[in-house]
Amino acid sequence: MSTDSEASVGNSKVREICLANSSLNEEDISRLEGITDNFQFISDLLATDLMVYVEAKKKDSYVLVDIKRPHGHPTLFFESSVGRTSNAKAEPFVKKAFDSGKKIVGIYGVMIAGRPTQQVVYPIYHYDNIIATISFEKDLYLTESLLGKHWNKVADDLVGALNQKRHKLRHWPRLVGQEGFILTDNVDQLMYASYMAHNLLVSVLGIREKLTNVKLSTLLKDFHGEVLETEPVINLLIKRYSGIGGTLQTTSFDLSENNRIHVLRDISELSLKEKEIKVKGALVKEIHHRVKNNLNAVAALLRMQLRRSNDNAVKEAFQQAILRLDSITLVHEFLAQTDNVQIVAVGKMIKDIVRNLQHALTIDETKINVSINCPDNLFFNSEQAVSVALIINELVSNCYEHGFKGLSSGEILIDIYANENNHLNMTIKDNGIGIPSSFSLENPSGLGWHIISTLVKEDLNGKIDVQSPVIGSNVGTEVKIEAKINVKH
Repeated sequence: MSTDSEASVGNSKVREICLANSSLNEEDISRLEGITDNFQFISDLLATDLMVYVEAKKKDSYVLVDIKRPHGHPTLFFESSVGRTSNAKAEPFVKKAFDSGKKIVGIYGVMIAGRPTQQVVYPIYHYDNIIATISFEKDLYLTESLLGKHWNKVADDLVGALNQKRHKLRHWPRLVGQEGFILTDNVDQLMYASYMAHNLLVSVLGIREKLTNVKLSTLLKDFHGEVLETEPVINLLIKRYSGIGGTLQTTSFDLSENNRIHVLRDISELSLKEKEIKVKGALVKEIHHRVKNNLNAVAALLRMQLRRSNDNAVKEAFQQAILRLDSITLVHEFLAQTDNVQIVAVGKMIKDIVRNLQHALTIDETKINVSINCPDNLFFNSEQAVSVALIINELVSNCYEHGFKGLSSGEILIDIYANENNHLNMTIKDNGIGIPSSFSLENPSGLGWHIISTLVKEDLNGKIDVQSPVIGSNVGTEVKIEAKINVKH
C-alpha cells in the first residue's frame, strides 16, 4: 500500500518531468497530478503494468512520466525508465491514441520477459483536450487467469471514471496486493470471481457453492456482515464477516452504472489483534479505575486526619496534599472512562481541576473568574497528563490562596496550545497583587514551587518563566511554561 508521503513524492516527480519535457500547461499538469494516485488502484485491480505518457515538446515524441506496477502480481518491467522520451516509431499505439482520441489495442504476440503481451492504450482527457495516455502492458497469461474476458470491460469502466467522474475518484479504496475480486451487475448477479476470491470464500467462510448463476447476497445469506464504513458518492460499503476460518472483509462500490466491484481481503490476523487490543484496553481501564479508587481512599484518610488536627499549618499541609491527590485522581478517572486508554483531553481535565479547586477552597466563582483557552483536539498521554494536572493544580491554587488577598474580585487566564514545533506552551496569568519581591524561582521557599519546577524541568523537559507585569491597577502574575513534549491532536 502506498502511503500519503510516497504519493506526494510520486506526484512531485510527475510535475517535475512534465515541466521539463512536456508541452502541458500548468492546469493540465495539475489535472494529471490529481488522478495519479488512482493509477495505482487501477494497476492493482487489473493486475497489469500501467505506463503514463504525455506529449513531449518535440513533435511525435512522448515522455514516460510514471509507471505503476501491480502489488502482489508479477511485473514485466524490472527497471524504471520514467523520464525517457520515445518517438512515434517506438510507441505507435501511444501515437494512435493521441491522434484518434480513442482506445487503441495493440497486436498479440509481443514478448516481454518471455511472456506474451498485449498493449492497450487509453487517452486521458482534461475537458476536451487529451493530456496523457495510459498504456496497459497486459501479461496475457496472468490477466486471462484473473479477469479473463471481463478485463476489457473493467478497464473501460475504470478509465471512463477517470475521464468523466472526477469527483468520485478520491473515494476509491486502496489495495495491498492480497485481495480477491468479484464483479457483479447492477442487480447483484455474479459475473466473475477471481481465483483468490473463490479461495477466500472457501477458506475463511466455508462457502463451497459454484460461483455461477448466483447472486452475491445469496452466497453470503448465512453470514451477518458487520458494516464498517459507507460512502454514498460511489455507493461504497465495507463489511466484515466472521466464518469458520477467520474474518473476511468486503469492500464494494459501483464501478459503473451497470457493474459493481467487490474486493475481498482476509483480515483474520487484524481482527485477532483488534480483539487483543480491546481486552488489553479493558484491563488498563480497570487498572485506572482501581488506582482512582485507591487515591480516593488515601484522600479520605487524609481528610480524617485533617479534621483531628487543631494546628492550622498542619491543616493547610493536609489540604494541599488532598488537592494534589484529587488532581492525579481526575487523570485516572478520565483514563478509566475514555475509549482511548492512553490519552487525556487536556481542556476538559483543566476545567475539572479548576472546578474541584473552587469547591475545595470555597472560592466564589463570581468574584474570581477563570478563563480557559485550550483547543478541544489537544491531548496528552497519561504520564504527561498527570504532570500537567499537578502543575495546573499548584499554580491555580496559588492564585486563589495568595494572588487576590485584599481584593474583592479577580481574573485568572489559563492558555494552552501547541506551538509551531508541536510542543506544549502554557500560560497561567492573573491580575492579582503579584509575587513578593523576595520570590526566587531558582530557590523557592514553598513546596508547591519545588513541585512545579521539578515537573516542568524533569518530567516535561521544559522551562518556566515567572513575571509580574502591570495589569490595570494591579500588578498581577504571569507564569509561562514551554515543554518539549509532542502534543497529540
